[in-house]
Amino acid sequence: MIYKQVNLRNPLTWFAVGFGTGFSPVIPGTLGSLLALVLFYFLIVPFLKPFAYSFVILFYILLVFISFFFGSFIYAKTMGEKKDAEIFVWDEFVGMWIALFPLVVWDLFWPWCFILSFVLFRIFDILKPGPISYIDKLGNPFGVMMDDVIAGFFSAFILTLLFLVFF
Repeated sequence: MIYKQVNLRNPLTWFAVGFGTGFSPVIPGTLGSLLALVLFYFLIVPFLKPFAYSFVILFYILLVFISFFFGSFIYAKTMGEKKDAEIFVWDEFVGMWIALFPLVVWDLFWPWCFILSFVLFRIFDILKPGPISYIDKLGNPFGVMMDDVIAGFFSAFILTLLFLVFF
């Protein structure tokens, strides 16, 4: 049973497993990415308008940066020696938040923007082209986090190009 692999009494475990999405027997990474998108929509988007725009971008970058290091820390503390444990989905959260960054910069929160960010991130995360697959093979907490970060950057880059062409 997958639940026996981790200490559920450790609060860090709940972050590591994406508040339970990592326990899904099918597509745990996709469910983790989807929850990251929902959290972004309900916890970040409402606060974007009332504040100074440059402050929001700076705050968002800081949030993602801290989340990356937090993820590297909690992987080591919750997954032990396992290499890229399937139940660990905090890396999907960070990668998805990076993929969503162009929406913050361009101030575009239309449903199709969210869907496109999600689809692009999942494509890059699943197919792992180029440097993503190389980093993924490291198998340490940094590699586990970094492959999703790069997938997020690839997604954000494609999304930015689309925004430049169409807006």
